[in-house]
Amino acid sequence: MAGPLRAGVIGASGVGKHHAKWFHALGCEVVAFAGTSAQSVAATETTLRDLFGFSGRGFVGVEPMLQAAGLDLVAICSPPWLHHEHFLRAVDAGCHILCEKPVVWDATKDTVQLVDEAAQMVGLAREKGLVAAVNTQYVAARAAYISLCAEAGREVDPEGFRRFFMQMDSRGGQYGATGEKVWIDLAPHPIGVLAAFAGPGTMRPASAACRITDRQAQAVFSYLPADGGREIAAEVVTCNVPEGPLVRRFGIDGVFCDYEGRNDEAGAYCAYLKLDGVEVKATDFVQTSIGRFVGAVRGEGEPLATLEAGLSNLEIQLRLLDIGRG
Repeated sequence: MAGPLRAGVIGASGVGKHHAKWFHALGCEVVAFAGTSAQSVAATETTLRDLFGFSGRGFVGVEPMLQAAGLDLVAICSPPWLHHEHFLRAVDAGCHILCEKPVVWDATKDTVQLVDEAAQMVGLAREKGLVAAVNTQYVAARAAYISLCAEAGREVDPEGFRRFFMQMDSRGGQYGATGEKVWIDLAPHPIGVLAAFAGPGTMRPASAACRITDRQAQAVFSYLPADGGREIAAEVVTCNVPEGPLVRRFGIDGVFCDYEGRNDEAGAYCAYLKLDGVEVKATDFVQTSIGRFVGAVRGEGEPLATLEAGLSNLEIQLRLLDIGRG
C-alpha cells in the first residue's frame, strides 16, 4: 500500500488508546476514533493528544467514522457484546481488523450462538480478503520463555511437552470481579499461550473440569494438537485479587516463569519474564501484537494471533465456562 496506513479505533478511551498509540508509533496515520457521546469523544481527544499528538477526528458512533474517515484498518476495542456488530460494519467498509479479546461475548446468548457469530466473522474476512486478527498478546510470550529457559539452564521441550499451566490475576477486569466475569476477560490469554506452544488444536470435552467460585475460575482439560500425537494436560487459572501482588505465571512440564510489565531504564514499557533469579526483557506484548497485525496488512507475514485462532480459543473458553456453570 502506498503511503501510511490510515487507522481508526472503535472505543479509544480504555485499552483502545494503547492501540492508537502503537498504530502511530508503527508509522500509521491515526485519523479517527469512535466514541459513544460528545462528552466521551472530547475527553478521549484530549487523552490521545497528550499521549502521542493525535490530530485526527473523534466521531460519535461507529458508522459515521467508517463512512467519513477512509480507513485502511480498524481496532475494535468496544465492549465484547458489540464486537460482532462492529466487525460486520468494518468489513462492509473494507477495513482490515484487529479485534480485542474475547472475539465475541454476550451474556444473553449461548455458546452455540456466540461461536456461530465468531465463525461468521472469520468467514466474512476470508471472503473479502481482509486481514483479521485478535489481540491475545500473550501469545508473544512463547519466544521469550524459550530464551529465558535457555539462559537459566532449564531444559524444556517446546515441541514435545506434555503439561501446560498458566495463572493470570487481575484487579477485576473491565467486566466485573466475579469468577465468571474474570474468566471471560482473562482466559483468552492462557488458552492462546497454550495454542502458541502446542499449535492449533481442540479440547477433549470428556477430559474437562472447571470450577468457578466468587473470584476465581480453575479449569483442567486435555488439549489435542491438530497435528496428532500427544495429548497435553492443561490447567488454566484466572483470579480476581483486590489487593496485593498479582500472579502472571506460566510454563510447560513444571518449569514456570513469572511475567511483569514495567518501564525499562529508558522509560519504555517492556515485558519481563523471570525464572530461578534470571530475568529476560522482551518487547511489550501488546506492541508485538499490533506490530504483527500492521505488518500483515502491509503484506509482511502473519498476525500474531489470527481471527481463526481466536475462534478456536473462544470455543474452548466457552465450553469450559459451560462446564463450570454446571
